[in-house]
Amino acid sequence: MDQSKNILIFGEMNGDRLSSMTVQLMRVGKRLSEDLNQEMHLLLIGGKSQGAAEKGFGYGADKVYTVLNPLLGNYMTDTYLQAMEQVAYRLKPLIVLFGQNDRGLDLAPRLAFRLKTGVTLDCVDLKIDAETGLLEQVKPVFGGKAHSHYYCKGRYPQIASVRDGAFDPTDYDPSRSGEVEKINFSLDSAAVRTRFLRKEGAESLALALRLASANIVVCGGRGLKKKEGMELIQETANLLGGAIAGSRPAVDYGWVPSSLQVGLTGKKVNPQVYIAVGISGALQHMAGCRKSKTIVAINSDESAPIFRFAHIGVVGDYREVLEGFNNEFKKNR
Repeated sequence: MDQSKNILIFGEMNGDRLSSMTVQLMRVGKRLSEDLNQEMHLLLIGGKSQGAAEKGFGYGADKVYTVLNPLLGNYMTDTYLQAMEQVAYRLKPLIVLFGQNDRGLDLAPRLAFRLKTGVTLDCVDLKIDAETGLLEQVKPVFGGKAHSHYYCKGRYPQIASVRDGAFDPTDYDPSRSGEVEKINFSLDSAAVRTRFLRKEGAESLALALRLASANIVVCGGRGLKKKEGMELIQETANLLGGAIAGSRPAVDYGWVPSSLQVGLTGKKVNPQVYIAVGISGALQHMAGCRKSKTIVAINSDESAPIFRFAHIGVVGDYREVLEGFNNEFKKNR
């Protein structure tokens, strides 16, 4: 794509606000734009909240675009892919960033195919190569045991999806403002091969959204020994106004859905307080929570590796520790 420039963020809404994933993308997008001396643009498709779109400027966007069309009211692959393809040809971005979620996984590779360019999914780091000016895309490989570095040479835009939690959310500057630009174009309804029927709420999805933005996370691991231990984890999280999560064994045992897995092959979280219950502290798990401001470890094994990372450590039976904590919290609340 000739004369490509600027970084384009595929933005998403969470109700009437920009999603946590979008705000994370804008942090790395702004850094890349400064390294390249380019602008960072935010794109919102189908969103109806003008106020949320305008807040994109406060999160660092130099321009904010919205695409409105009756066919874009609900997410469908065929309509959103048409929209993204037309946006790409009109704006000619140098880099396009998606979140590593259901929409990003669906759209990013399809858009790359349409535009005859490359794509790297599930990136945990992005930076500009000083010699070539290309986007260096870093992602875990071999089950998270190593990182691989990718470049897309000679094809634009460079497309990547970013793992949730890989970057902190960007700061909001209320002094920044601007006028949202609307992009209008027609979509070919004959090319839409699917039909939207209805939305159905999913409990695991709601829990995953809560986990992504929670300031307090209580995570259970193999040391719980049985699924009922997650009920105690949930009680503690509810008392603290936090979210629950699980390690890889907790997911494998079916105690929590995979959408709540924290670790190198799961989600990365960086809450104010991360309470690890019955978790040994393997590097694969710690890669998902090491950015937490305060890590509290509860484990019956005093030699568990988790205590090397924890700011506060408690050695003992997790049931006694959490039940005692919960009871005291209720008394003093």
